[in-house]
Amino acid sequence: MECIENILQEIEIGCLFDSHYVVDRMIGDFSDDYLRISQRIDPETKNLTLRAHQQIGHMIAKFKGTLVERQKAQSWSVNIHGNASSCALWKRI
Repeated sequence: MECIENILQEIEIGCLFDSHYVVDRMIGDFSDDYLRISQRIDPETKNLTLRAHQQIGHMIAKFKGTLVERQKAQSWSVNIHGNASSCALWKRI
């Protein structure tokens, strides 16, 4: 999705970021795209938010080797519900 590529390109090369950052940017700046991702998931799915954010993580991973590099470590950051949790850690390349 183009919005994810735009978000990734705006991150300074060499900086570390996590998937929560991308989700937050999508909600703030690309809310229609965020909702489109959510709409593709079966509404009967338990924990719809988690599934949508997993999809966003898979979309970030499509840029491995070109814009991002997955780090072995995880980040610890706040999710959209205000809860701290572990999250995929990425490096902008």
